[in-house]
Amino acid sequence: MSNSPYSLSTRDTALSSTDCSGLRELIESKKIRITPLRERVYNFVSHAKEKGISAYQILELMKKYNPNAKPATVYRSLDYLQQAGIIVKIECCSKFIKKNNLSSDVVTLFLICSNCGTIIQHIDHLIHTYIEKKAIDYGCAVQKKDIEVKVICPDCRGKG
Repeated sequence: MSNSPYSLSTRDTALSSTDCSGLRELIESKKIRITPLRERVYNFVSHAKEKGISAYQILELMKKYNPNAKPATVYRSLDYLQQAGIIVKIECCSKFIKKNNLSSDVVTLFLICSNCGTIIQHIDHLIHTYIEKKAIDYGCAVQKKDIEVKVICPDCRGKG
């Protein structure tokens, strides 16, 4: 096994009872269909925690279970999970993370460390209200309610 943070063993990728119950609740509340493949992809994203994981890192992990896995299969699962609102793609670094705030009605602020890649999720109703108001002032409608900001996290600031 390599030293990559994405080299998880089968044991590591098993959903914990907390993850499992959370995923089951999501399935019921959002009326989404989770196939074994989608569940595995969700699991990889969930285990990446605040570092996120790229589609190709997921593909690398998937090939341990299915050597014939193809990028399109992974991308379809990621697209479905994004549409369901349970994961989010951080555009600036092309990584996926489990969404902490499952409400699509509130702006989520993603603080991404330029040094280590840690992604911090923050919900702030003040930011949400301000953005909604500004959009209306300009005659616009907000389509994507995620904001990505590059930062230096406290751990990296402490090292400098």
